[in-house]
Amino acid sequence: MTDNWKSPIGHVLRASTAGFSAGTRVSHIQAPQFGMIVRAQPSIDERDVVYGLLYDIHIDDDPLVRQLVLADAVSEETIHDQRHHRMVPLEMSVLAIGYRQGDWIRQALPPRPPLSLDPVYLCTPDEIREIASRFDFFKLVLGASQVPSEQLLAASLLIAVGHLPEEEQYDYLVAAGREAARLISSDLGRLDYLLRLISSYMIG
Repeated sequence: MTDNWKSPIGHVLRASTAGFSAGTRVSHIQAPQFGMIVRAQPSIDERDVVYGLLYDIHIDDDPLVRQLVLADAVSEETIHDQRHHRMVPLEMSVLAIGYRQGDWIRQALPPRPPLSLDPVYLCTPDEIREIASRFDFFKLVLGASQVPSEQLLAASLLIAVGHLPEEEQYDYLVAAGREAARLISSDLGRLDYLLRLISSYMIG
């Protein structure tokens, strides 16, 4: 387990109660990953810590990139310089699934969004286990039209189960599958797709 959660992976660009976007440099792309559980940490203690699932990573271009892609050949040195020395922007989109209320994380939309430039962190193992201990956030994910909800939920479960003891992992995913079935039993095609994603993780 790396300690990527100790340093910010980006800072909030824009936000609403439904989620937020964060930006960083493209050279920092090693830390964020689709499905990861992250938090926007307020710089003022009176505001809420907002938790969410990372569902999109977008890399913008700039005038130099546009010129380089039209070149007949681009050297490895030029590519390395572009990725590691220049301020190439990377944007991450996050679906809100909860917020900290006192000593516990409530799995519901936050009462207010984070503010611009609030740092965004990967959640700690303890936070991930706390969020994974309940399935209340499933409804928020499966009801979100702006995200690939089945893939996002399955990916987040894979990340969460990796922080549980090995002997608990299978039972956890079975219980998660049952909760998902309860929520979307009326859409058998969607349910089948989600359960296949979860079962592929269990087999793998």
